[in-house]
Amino acid sequence: MGKTSTWLFIIGSEPYTHGLPSDPAIDAIMAAGAFGQIASVLFVDDGCKYLSQAVSPPPEQSDLRKLLRSLPLYDVDQLFMTSSAAHADIDFGDLPVTWLEPTTVATLVNDASHVVTFT
Repeated sequence: MGKTSTWLFIIGSEPYTHGLPSDPAIDAIMAAGAFGQIASVLFVDDGCKYLSQAVSPPPEQSDLRKLLRSLPLYDVDQLFMTSSAAHADIDFGDLPVTWLEPTTVATLVNDASHVVTFT
């Protein structure tokens, strides 16, 4: 069996802008979890819109919030968010999203074995 690593996925781009049938960031996060890696996700800047209830998917794409809610099935249960903008419309119910101060992000990045950024 392979070595388990810690992965931090940083999402800084808006959802639904890539024009693909699936989302590369969510696919990568789910794959890491499915292969037994310890994965966490940090949403920054425009990436926070992945969590927004005000953003609707285009007709040809699935609602990414449904995929995000399934992340615990892949043992991905650490979601973080940092942004200078207020995001009062974020409510993921049983899936907790932890707000981080920008100064804490460096520690999160430093503690990860691998950091993958989607901007």
